[in-house]
Amino acid sequence: MVFFGVLIGIVLLGAMVYLALDKKSTFQIRLASLGAIALMLITVIICISVVLSERPAPVDPSTLIVGAPVEKPEDDGSKGYIVVFMILFFLALFILIVVFTMKEHKKYDKK
Repeated sequence: MVFFGVLIGIVLLGAMVYLALDKKSTFQIRLASLGAIALMLITVIICISVVLSERPAPVDPSTLIVGAPVEKPEDDGSKGYIVVFMILFFLALFILIVVFTMKEHKKYDKK
């Protein structure tokens, strides 16, 4: 089910990038698609930060088996770097799309 949602998101992102870079798009369509891309990227950044920073639920002592030690998950500490690099990647991707969109607009606006 998650794969289906990710697939729909990728298709919608592709459609928004196409509308932003299409030479037949008006300036309003370009701005609307850039706004939609920005909202999509903000949503993805928030979801990634929530998923990767989520702490496991505490162990309920009533469900423990007597004599079995409680296993504590190891915290590798690299999740913070992953979140930062993904945020930087998505911001760079958005800036790249904005630059190409404005170049396309200027190129076809003169004609």
